[in-house]
Parts: sequence; C-alpha cells; structure tokens
Amino acid sequence: MDCGKIGRQHLSVMLVLAALLVMLFSADAWANNSETLLDEVVSLKLGLAGYVIGQKLEPDQKKTAQANPVDGAYEGTYKFNDKDLYVVVNTKTDRVLALYKQKKNADKKQLKAMVGELMHFFGTPTTMAHEKLVYWAFNKHGAVSEQVFNESKKIKQTKDLGIIATVKFNSDLDIAPDPVEDKESSAEKKAASTGKIYYIITSDPLVKEFMAAHPQ
Repeated sequence: MDCGKIGRQHLSVMLVLAALLVMLFSADAWANNSETLLDEVVSLKLGLAGYVIGQKLEPDQKKTAQANPVDGAYEGTYKFNDKDLYVVVNTKTDRVLALYKQKKNADKKQLKAMVGELMHFFGTPTTMAHEKLVYWAFNKHGAVSEQVFNESKKIKQTKDLGIIATVKFNSDLDIAPDPVEDKESSAEKKAASTGKIYYIITSDPLVKEFMAAHPQ
C-alpha cells in the first residue's frame, strides 16, 4: 500500500472540502449582507406618495401599477406612473427600486416648486454642485449633513460615510436666482429660461445588486 499516495489523496479531499465550506460561508455572508442592506434601506422610509425605496408594493399600489404601466422598463423590472410620479419595481420581489419625477420645458417657478417639495420631505440638502444639482445623502443612521459631507470630502473619505440611498435633483437651469435685469426681454432669453428638471430617489447599492443579477 502506497501510504504517500493515500496521504496525497486525503489532502486533496480535505482541500476540496475546505474550498466548499469557504464557498458556502461566503454565500451565506453575501446573503446576510444583502438582507442587512435591504433592511437598512427600508428602515430609512425614503420615498414619496406612500412608495418607499426597498419596500414591497401594497395591494392597492399593485392595482395602480397594473392600471398605469409605462414602457421601456429595464429587464427584470416593471415601471408605472402614479399621477406624475414614476415608480420602478423589481418584478420578482415587487420591491421599489427607484422613484422619479420629471418636467420638460420647466421654468424657474416650477424649478423652485420641485426643490421646495423635496426640501419639505427630506430637509436641508447634503450638498449642491454646479448650480444645477441638489443632493440628499443617507446612511443607515439617516440623513448625512452638509457639514459632515464637506469634512469627509476635504479628506477624500466620502466612501466612509456609508451612503446607502440618495435623492438627486438635476436641472438644465441654474438653481440660483437670475440677476436683476431691465424689463425688456427677448424671445431668446425667455426660451433660455426653461429647461428639463427632474429628481430620482434610489439606493445605489441595491440597484448595483439588482444589475449584477440582471445583466443586459
């Protein structure tokens, strides 16, 4: 009997078993991490009009979805509108992935109204960029303040904030008020004072998990 050969075979079997155990524990850890992320996102209760990011649709919301479908949904999702709010939902789980609203040819008054609506529900923004983007960030503890965000940004450690969900408002128009001008205004100036505005509420980590499972 070749004891050396038997020993090598035994070692090979042990290595295979060890590898399988690592894979099983890794899969369990990934599942646990995924469930923890979902729980953290849902606990923020981030949403509008009764729709919450990460939360399953209620029966009446499902009826609204069936009555108001919107074409062009990403594979593995369905999309519908509830009045002027659009909702993107995971087909398999009925959990909300994103909410968004948009207006084309909006003027400064409509821009101000949309930003005001968001501030009413989500408070003071985390940051503003380029006079066209307003951004609210949330980690598992809640809203990330402007001060905390700016301090982290200075030392390039915003990833350490653990941001798991965001509200992003974007505009073709400058958000800052227009400078005072004389009463005469041309048609060109008037056209330039309108543009597309929109916001989206979502959890980037949840969306990334979904995209990884549904590549196109």
